[in-house]
Amino acid sequence: MYFDHHVHPEHGPYHPGTYPLSWIEAYLEVGRTRGVVGIGLVEHGYRFREAAGLLPTPWAEARCRYPLAAYTELCDTLRSDPRIAVGLEMDYVPGREEAIRAYLSRYRWDFVLGSVHWLGDFGLDVGEMKHRYAERPLLDLWREYYQTQIAMVASGLFDVVTHPDLPKLFGGPRPSEAELLPLYRALVEALADTRVALELNTSGLRRPVREMYPALPLLELAARAGVPLVLASDAHEPENVGYAFARARDLARRAGFREVMGFSGGERVRLPLEA
Repeated sequence: MYFDHHVHPEHGPYHPGTYPLSWIEAYLEVGRTRGVVGIGLVEHGYRFREAAGLLPTPWAEARCRYPLAAYTELCDTLRSDPRIAVGLEMDYVPGREEAIRAYLSRYRWDFVLGSVHWLGDFGLDVGEMKHRYAERPLLDLWREYYQTQIAMVASGLFDVVTHPDLPKLFGGPRPSEAELLPLYRALVEALADTRVALELNTSGLRRPVREMYPALPLLELAARAGVPLVLASDAHEPENVGYAFARARDLARRAGFREVMGFSGGERVRLPLEA
């Protein structure tokens, strides 16, 4: 049995003020067929009007469209369901910690995912910006990415670090493993010190890179350091709930994990990684 802690409802029949419960049930039903007993429901924090200015890019500003209350009312309706934990995926921007804290304090989330999608005005996973990977030294970009992740972990604002080697997603060149290992170690040390969890995210298998996030060497370091692990599909549609979780389980066990973490009512729970 699995718990999928990164499930987005945003590509469904959403209208300001309304999230159809039938759409959420569709996620749960697909998950059931894949051994997923529960989901962590998250929206991207930038989708709401109250997030305006938190992510200082025109791309994000154009997407702050909906009232946060629409989502939190859904969360109020769902949080008594033991199959669902309610959360938010929040972008981290260095220097905006207090504004992010104030935004997160608007609701009592079961958990908050922390993401580094942006380095300045460069969206790492925005297709129309992918040419910018070639505009600076590759190792410098990866160093800045991990330095930003470490600052995110240290902020105390987040429960989980998402897709922890995101810059690989377009399948382009990346630094050598020897160059990346010190960056992995620094992130793992920060995670171990704070008990922030690491996400094993299967969505990379659906991306050009065709591999999960993170790479095995980072997973192995995290397992040795006792960093908590969560499983995540990053589904934006029901058909991707629990996607490739059997492969994720096998990769996690290969790295040295024997259990994963979940959330229930805002509390952390330990779940076995079945062989």
